[in-house]
Amino acid sequence: TLLYRTVERSSCSLFFFWINSYSQTALTVNAGSNTGVCLGNSITIGGTPSASGGVQPYTYLWQPVSALNAANLSNPNASPTTSTDYTLTVTDSTGAKVSDVITVTVLPLPAVSAGVDQTILSGGSTSLNGTGAVNYFWTPTAPLTNQNSANPAATPIETTTFCVTGTDANQCANYDCVTIEVLPSDELIFYNSFTPNSDGINDLFYIGNIEFYPNNVLEVFNRNGKMVYRAAPYQNKWNGEIDGHGLPCATYYYVLDPGRGKPIKRGGLTIIR
Repeated sequence: TLLYRTVERSSCSLFFFWINSYSQTALTVNAGSNTGVCLGNSITIGGTPSASGGVQPYTYLWQPVSALNAANLSNPNASPTTSTDYTLTVTDSTGAKVSDVITVTVLPLPAVSAGVDQTILSGGSTSLNGTGAVNYFWTPTAPLTNQNSANPAATPIETTTFCVTGTDANQCANYDCVTIEVLPSDELIFYNSFTPNSDGINDLFYIGNIEFYPNNVLEVFNRNGKMVYRAAPYQNKWNGEIDGHGLPCATYYYVLDPGRGKPIKRGGLTIIR
């Protein structure tokens, strides 16, 4: 703010002398809003800005100093293992001091479980059993029907350890692993239903271990005995179509000659759309 005053000299002239008067706002501090952090993680605390007003430069002091990367920063990283009240005291260059408090609540991690270890025969499938979370992500993803499901179907061709990362409603994450042991076998395993809707999950008629029978012949018939599909050899590639058109939802019947002197296999399969 610019102020002025007048001074009378002997000539009675009036001279104006401008005087600078600077207003100063009070020193304020902002430790930030109360927040939460997942156990084992860190979070940046302090406001934006953490101090204003007064006369700079400022000196910062956070207490308690435990679980902070530095106690004299305006916005340190906090990694508490228990819920903690942090007090920020700011001192300006005139010695004025103000304080503010923030509560950092430590959130527990979800009790994620991948289930118990299992044993299957080569060509077989099993369901994984994730629990304890809201969202799931399994790895490796390739032999799974849906890596984001709590209970995806797994068809590993060799012994595999699957790990799941699960997050809860607070986005806190934990993980667990399960091992599926695969025992060698050439036994044919028929999966008697499939859903050919092009979502990448169970889209094909699958016969486990069919690769051990390279001279096989598969024929599929409708309920009237009309052949709707034939492959020699079958390689797990049929998507339920005939002449480029999808067959209606129904139960069909397969006849598989495995070759290698093995007996013919017969059974029903259902298309679900």
